[in-house]
Amino acid sequence: MHGIETLKTRIRSGETIVGASIRMWATKADIEHTMTLRNYDYLAVDAQHSPFNEENLANVSEIANEMGIPIQLRIKHTQFTFTIGNMLDLGPSMIEVPQVEELSTVKDAVANFNYPQKGKRSWGPSRSPQTNEYPERLKYAEWWNSHGIIWMQLESIAGIVQAKEMAQAGADVLSWGPNDLAFNREANPDHFLKTDDDCINHVLQQLEGTQTKLCLRTYGDEQLARYQQMGATMFLDETAIASAPDN
Repeated sequence: MHGIETLKTRIRSGETIVGASIRMWATKADIEHTMTLRNYDYLAVDAQHSPFNEENLANVSEIANEMGIPIQLRIKHTQFTFTIGNMLDLGPSMIEVPQVEELSTVKDAVANFNYPQKGKRSWGPSRSPQTNEYPERLKYAEWWNSHGIIWMQLESIAGIVQAKEMAQAGADVLSWGPNDLAFNREANPDHFLKTDDDCINHVLQQLEGTQTKLCLRTYGDEQLARYQQMGATMFLDETAIASAPDN
């Protein structure tokens, strides 16, 4: 069974979910090596701060999908939500939108992520996961709208304080951007959210009673355990990429 069949349900239930960052140009051998480090629940590639081309995205997505591992893409820019449907047609199961501060961004991303009548994604998912299992248009659209996972990355106080509203607008996951958030906190020294932990706790409190979860990027098991104690259940391991065979 492809992992995307159950991942959304597992995220919503509060199960501990851990993914790993890999390179956009990772080979099957690279991914197999990554999966020996831990039985990761998903993999993630980045277009925002890393080299990107569509062929690499299609190739790495095909490899991951054939292995039954959901793959996430962080798109290049907040304003590129109009590209989400096109990126999904290349094979990812999840999309992360960086530096989200406006509810209008969430609504536009969700609309471009889902098929009608829930959204406005154009039909053409030849490389998308599970198309062989759901070949009929309406059946696949229904399946995708129930299983695809859309992320918004919080990297400013303006985003932090709207976490609950973003969840209500359709974000399945809110992810963390501590470095850009640090810039923003430094520009707002009098705000009541003084530290990264203050911000994390604030978001976790806002998400109580919703199905949306906070995903934190981690750099070791000690940090992951500390975030778990704070109440987080979803993580993206950034250390796995450093152990790739070509390093």
